[in-house]
Amino acid sequence: MMTMPQNLLLDTNVWIENYIGERSDLTESRRLVDFCLDRQITLYVSIPSLKDIYYDISRYLKAKARSEGVEVTEAFAASAEQLAWGSVRNLMEQAIAVPVDLSDLWEARCFYELHHDFEDDLVLAAARRANVDFLVTSDKKLPTKAIVPTLSPADMLTLLKTFE
Repeated sequence: MMTMPQNLLLDTNVWIENYIGERSDLTESRRLVDFCLDRQITLYVSIPSLKDIYYDISRYLKAKARSEGVEVTEAFAASAEQLAWGSVRNLMEQAIAVPVDLSDLWEARCFYELHHDFEDDLVLAAARRANVDFLVTSDKKLPTKAIVPTLSPADMLTLLKTFE
């Protein structure tokens, strides 16, 4: 009998969607994070993902302002960076950061033969290091090459709800 998964590593894209998802298909990431936090399901993040999350949130806020005709001044850019830092600080209160060492780089190098995306290969190494039940990603190709059980945010949420 399967038990409710208790340990999930969320891919970089899922964390980013949690903080800046605006389209309805992206809000599943936010719903998943909220669901897991409410039920004390342990969430993980790969340390290398943190810099990407910070950078992408800051970049997104500046690009969105430009697309709406807002001038991105030095003060605006500083505010966007503060919001990005706030997101990372919030994430660190919600998830356990999985460290990386040389063995993870070696493992990622091996994964590269299966999946040609270094950032994703580091996430796979983190998932193995943390011994998670599932990796959750919005990536369409990664699940076909993952070495751990992998679901989309929507599918993970559906699975978790079956245990209620």
